[in-house]
Amino acid sequence: MQKIVMLLVLAGLTGCGTQSEEGADPQAEVKPAALTYEGGDYKDHAAKLAHGKRLATVLVCTGCHGANLQGTNVSADDPDYGDMNAPNITLLLAGYSDAELDQLIRHGKPRDGREFWFMPTEAYQFLSDADYDALVAYLRTLKPEGKQLPPIRRGKGFNEEVAKGLFGNSQQQIQKFRSRQPVDLGQQHGWGRYLAQTTCTMCHNNELQGWAEFTPDLNVAGVFTPAELETLLTTGKGKSKPDLGLMSKVARDHFSHFTPRERQAVIAYVQARANRPQPAQ
Repeated sequence: MQKIVMLLVLAGLTGCGTQSEEGADPQAEVKPAALTYEGGDYKDHAAKLAHGKRLATVLVCTGCHGANLQGTNVSADDPDYGDMNAPNITLLLAGYSDAELDQLIRHGKPRDGREFWFMPTEAYQFLSDADYDALVAYLRTLKPEGKQLPPIRRGKGFNEEVAKGLFGNSQQQIQKFRSRQPVDLGQQHGWGRYLAQTTCTMCHNNELQGWAEFTPDLNVAGVFTPAELETLLTTGKGKSKPDLGLMSKVARDHFSHFTPRERQAVIAYVQARANRPQPAQ
């Protein structure tokens, strides 16, 4: 389970397999959020591009596709699992219209209709139009460079986890994350919830309940002080030990790019969630 959730975070704009499931479109009722990351009220093109560039880091695009967004093999250290290639974004963008790119990033539907895996569209489906538009505007400024990686190759480890039902393709993940979302704690914490839903859920599951033997329920935030959580999100240093593995890396490389107000909002939300009255057992 740990491996597959990590791959869901460190994912790519690629997929494999056949046409997605038939039936009703699971995205039909999804409405973009009105909230945005700080800077989402940009008034000119330069500010829009700057906002999109920061989001490419905060939303972990650079964690999968590399700092230059020219692609990486996420599972390179585990050949038995296969080759989970996050492709070269700079070479893909020209082949996608704006409408097709929206279907891919926020709806998990590649233009060729193939089954889609790993990119965290389940979190990206909640991105507001302002945030999404800025991200795409920035990505479209990238100069096409480098070589394209081959499609993902599903290895034994991958197939075993699919067979066990430990994870699903993008359509299944989107539906799960839409049907059961992080608890709504009211308008006071609405912004923090939006930020957590589009970032923290990538590792901590649809309701921030965590994954067995991988990530904890974010109720764990209740044992931290706000200052300790600030340290974690900016430096990656934990409360009980300095290195928390993947969490430390994500914090250093991505969450450190939250603005101070964004960090404060996320911290306030996850602590309010942790300290809310719990149902009787």
